[in-house]
Amino acid sequence: MREADDKPIPEQIVTMNVQNEQLYKSIQQLKPSYRQVIILRKLKEFSTTETALILNWSESKVKMTLKRALVELKNQLIKGGVTNELFR
Repeated sequence: MREADDKPIPEQIVTMNVQNEQLYKSIQQLKPSYRQVIILRKLKEFSTTETALILNWSESKVKMTLKRALVELKNQLIKGGVTNELFR
């Protein structure tokens, strides 16, 4: 980003749009339980407790499924060409 006004330059906007598109495509390719927990916890920002209630799961299942889902999502994104630098 430019320091003067902190607005992204056009190339950065294009890159962000491509990455967002790849993210959503990768989420859609996950198995349903992984997709559900990522959407609830990371996109909708529900707590672990709220997610457990919505999915009728234990909190420990939410935590473990989210952990596995994020690993799988990372692998999908890397396969899709998103660089590993985004995950550091």
